[in-house]
Amino acid sequence: MFVSTNSSLDLKKFIKTSKNFSIGLTISISSLFTGSLKGEETFDLCKDVLGTPDSSTGAYSKSAAQIASQGTIFCAGTPDRFELSIYEMGLCTSNPISGSPKTFSKTNCVESMAKTGGVTADLAGTTVDLPSADSRPENNTYTYAYIIIKNTFGLKGSIKISDGSGGVHKYCSTSDGLSTGATTSCTPVNHTETLSSFGGEIFSPDFGPAEMATGGEVSALLADSSLVRASTEAGVERLIAVFATNAGSPVVINDSVSGLEVELQVTDGGYGIQFDSNTGEVYDFGSMPFKPVFTTY
Repeated sequence: MFVSTNSSLDLKKFIKTSKNFSIGLTISISSLFTGSLKGEETFDLCKDVLGTPDSSTGAYSKSAAQIASQGTIFCAGTPDRFELSIYEMGLCTSNPISGSPKTFSKTNCVESMAKTGGVTADLAGTTVDLPSADSRPENNTYTYAYIIIKNTFGLKGSIKISDGSGGVHKYCSTSDGLSTGATTSCTPVNHTETLSSFGGEIFSPDFGPAEMATGGEVSALLADSSLVRASTEAGVERLIAVFATNAGSPVVINDSVSGLEVELQVTDGGYGIQFDSNTGEVYDFGSMPFKPVFTTY
């Protein structure tokens, strides 16, 4: 999904005599829990298991045969496109997903952005203008952050590996999220994924908490439009994702803080790539969890 240069966006300047609070959102791409991840709670990064990328071609050094030989069937890389609709974001002093069955509660949270109709954006290296907070968050130590999004995502991506003979094999996404197969050149195609369960044959609206390969912890809940835990796949309309802020380092809001920047990171971890266990060839593309990084100023 990109390598991009990011810049922050102040949505509203904070004036100490007012209740306004500046929320900057820098998105270097994000992807969620769709397609390839499903119920898996651990995964490898492609850069850690596919060998060193060639400086000129960008292809990983291992061939399909080597990938199959070492038993790699899945890894997370970088997508070219990730489009989603964001409805709400916020900070919390405790995990807002809890209980059995799990529920989502904002009792110990403060909204940093909310829009009823959602804000749709292609997050591939762009900066997105989101509504500012209605009021300044209370001074506190926030250990969790949440984001509420639509459960449908627009994706696109590709990957290059060695062909085993000094050349390159490239695999690109197709309209159904599958792979074009090995070729010397191809153009990735947009594909759409709808997440309606974290399970396989059995409906499961819960995910995590799970450690992310890029650092930090993530949990998720599939819900209806009222943010109530979905009881069937047909009832899923929202994905609520909860993260330990800054990979476990809390966000502290005090009198010296005038704004907050949120960067959603997915480079080298936001796109799921599946390999055939027998041949090592790429056959499927999907998305993976993003990691938000918060910076106060």
